[in-house]
Amino acid sequence: MRFVCKCLCLLFVLSVCFSFFPMEGYTESARGVTKDTLKIGIILDQTGPAANVSAPLTNAVRRYFRYSNEQETIHGRKVNIMVEDDRYSIPNAIAAFKKLIYRDRILALIGPTSSGATITLFRHMEKEKIPTMAIPPNDKTILPVKKYVFGVFETYPNTIKTLIDYMLDDLKPQEPKVALVYPDNETGKLDLEPAIDRLKMHHLSPVVKEVLNPGSLDAASQVMSMRRHKVNNIVLCGFLPQPAGVLLRELKKFRLNAFVFGNTAASSEEVMHMAGSSAKNYYGISPFASWYDEGEEVALMREVTLQYAPGTDKPYRGKLYTYGWAIAKVLKEGLMRSGPDIDGDKLVSELESIKDLEMNGISGPINFSPTNHKGMSAAKVFRADPDSGKFVPETGWRSSK
Repeated sequence: MRFVCKCLCLLFVLSVCFSFFPMEGYTESARGVTKDTLKIGIILDQTGPAANVSAPLTNAVRRYFRYSNEQETIHGRKVNIMVEDDRYSIPNAIAAFKKLIYRDRILALIGPTSSGATITLFRHMEKEKIPTMAIPPNDKTILPVKKYVFGVFETYPNTIKTLIDYMLDDLKPQEPKVALVYPDNETGKLDLEPAIDRLKMHHLSPVVKEVLNPGSLDAASQVMSMRRHKVNNIVLCGFLPQPAGVLLRELKKFRLNAFVFGNTAASSEEVMHMAGSSAKNYYGISPFASWYDEGEEVALMREVTLQYAPGTDKPYRGKLYTYGWAIAKVLKEGLMRSGPDIDGDKLVSELESIKDLEMNGISGPINFSPTNHKGMSAAKVFRADPDSGKFVPETGWRSSK
């Protein structure tokens, strides 16, 4: 009996000691944080209709943190990237979210792919207090401000306004007849409204609106409709690269000689991979630099990528790869600032402290605050050059008026 009492006393003393002298730099109760690991989850389409957008983005995040882990730890810990494929589907995104939160117990999340899935998961992100780097660059993602949701992007509404201003103010088309083409999904509809409003500001209305969805294999009916309306300028709202490539090929096939303008996701080099010479009248806008652009961080991105994937410089990676690199860079900044005793709320607080983070050429500077979770405010307009396979910058970093 005396022996048992001594053991109980010893256990009590040890428990008191450990409660007052925790292991430095290790918060055992913090989800996704271990003594030597920070778990980051990714929910992005790897095999579905948006894979040509999100698989490169995923690869960029993986390579960034692989390189980072080899160069230095984050307060003694390395980043473990855990990827789930949502196939651009809301049910798949929900299932992936549950797995990453309850089974894998991640610290922070990147994704999911679509606006619909992101909006559906908002209340769950809030309930689980999971810092999330959102992907769809639209106003609903970050307005009103949601404590745990951040965007390393300029929004579709702002970039579409800048793009339409460039189309009308810089290129000055004679008697413009503008068509708006959009997918029948959340992203397309969210991008369509500001495009209509911006045209109205220029005293114009779209002469026709056409729907073209991801995965479409032809756009003959849409092109014939635009021919009947004598369209000479086409604005793509909320488009992915794949349907943009299809539309450009169909325009050439049916000899509709119109200028085409694509928003952020449709401004990636994958469009030229698919469209080839059909992209000669194509312009795009993006808040991210191209793979082949100048800049210290762009050069590092190329060097690191080719170190892990030698011989893959061409065909050129698209700007969505740069997007993934930018997300990883900003997330690492937040992780570093959070110190050794990190948890989800500390990460949110430190992300909100980022002011004028220099991105060294891959984008404009990043700014967050407790009342602003949209990190960027500028984008560039690019012109497609199918002969070189490059997008040539037509402007510097511009903000919407």
